[in-house]
Amino acid sequence: MKLSLVQSLVSEGLLEEEQLTECQEIERDTGQPIDRVLQQKGYVSESALLELMSKYLRVPIRDDLDSIEVPREFTQKVPAQFARNYNLICVGKDDGTYQVATSNPLDIHPMDDLAAMLGANVTPVLAARAKITALINKAYQRSSTDVDELLDGIEEDEMISLTKVIDESEDVLDIANKPPIIKLMNTILFEALKIRASDIHLQPYDDRLQVRYRIDGILYDSKVIPKKFQDAIISRVKVMGKMDIAERRLPQDGRTTI
Repeated sequence: MKLSLVQSLVSEGLLEEEQLTECQEIERDTGQPIDRVLQQKGYVSESALLELMSKYLRVPIRDDLDSIEVPREFTQKVPAQFARNYNLICVGKDDGTYQVATSNPLDIHPMDDLAAMLGANVTPVLAARAKITALINKAYQRSSTDVDELLDGIEEDEMISLTKVIDESEDVLDIANKPPIIKLMNTILFEALKIRASDIHLQPYDDRLQVRYRIDGILYDSKVIPKKFQDAIISRVKVMGKMDIAERRLPQDGRTTI
């Protein structure tokens, strides 16, 4: 099926026969999918391939994924690593059937595995690989507890007490060891573990502390923490890493395991 699709590129004048032969040889030598080889060589654009697959396979194309809200049950049942490995993400659900975006509909085995994980039928829709990757990152960052949800789960009296301590106390160590701060920092760490991030960045701004995760070499914004909790969060990191909590001018190295 894949060969006939690629050959149709030649019949439709989108690819030269010599170019096809060259890419087939690279496919045999490297094991890379021929559609990926065609794009790397610059012979065929991804959009042209998607349009061709849509035409011959009768699978619709979704151009815009920016406003998609991935169903929560998808991120709960499907591991992030599986979604990333096969570049699959749910873009909708209709009558119990999940609509799953893919850039490689000819690889049917991951779709079968996905149906088993979800316990439901899945149907493919086509989308650009980069757009699917962006939606995967967005969905799995949101799948863990958000800061607002976390703070909502803390008793109101506890938060009022903590806010008062932050506003009035100069003992940052005492604040860093309060249960809400410990819980918030643990949530940040466990979310990074869940989405297989390699780095966590806590980036201070004038009005907030921005949590960022590095995934596959790219930094993605995640949680936004109110500015008044910044010193407490940073101090909590220092406590965990056995660093000097009073030293604020010189860089420090620390280490911990969880």
